[in-house]
Amino acid sequence: MVRFYDAMIHSVKARKLYVQVVLILLLLFHYVYISGHVGEFGVFLSTAICATIYSFRRADRLLRGLCDRPCMFVILSLVALTISFVPHLYTTAVTAAYLLLAALFYPSVRVMTEFQDIGIISEWMKFPRLLAESYYDHHHAILPQDADSGNTDISAQ
Repeated sequence: MVRFYDAMIHSVKARKLYVQVVLILLLLFHYVYISGHVGEFGVFLSTAICATIYSFRRADRLLRGLCDRPCMFVILSLVALTISFVPHLYTTAVTAAYLLLAALFYPSVRVMTEFQDIGIISEWMKFPRLLAESYYDHHHAILPQDADSGNTDISAQ
């Protein structure tokens, strides 16, 4: 995975390929769904979403926005969960869920700015694990075992 993260950070072509693969898989899903459910018109909304991410700039903004704004990520996931119960909007829910999954592996703005720092790049080259930790470092998410910040007085209780 480190090679994948490294390629996504370094190369615009790798990010374009990633977005194109996501788009191809979504369109393939739409094709298979339409083949099995003839006359289903709910697929047009999700196909319109696919048409908007055809542009790499729009897809890049969308995926970075989902990475960098956890509130937007949660809202889209709740919308996808909600509309998954509406029969005609099933393909839209799958499209939203797939975009959320794609955003998890897309580099955030913070990682892209860290890439500009030579000191951090040399650390990433020495210790590839640090790249993955930086890629998924969310300062707002505190694990329960780290919630007390190592204070032994609180942990003992």
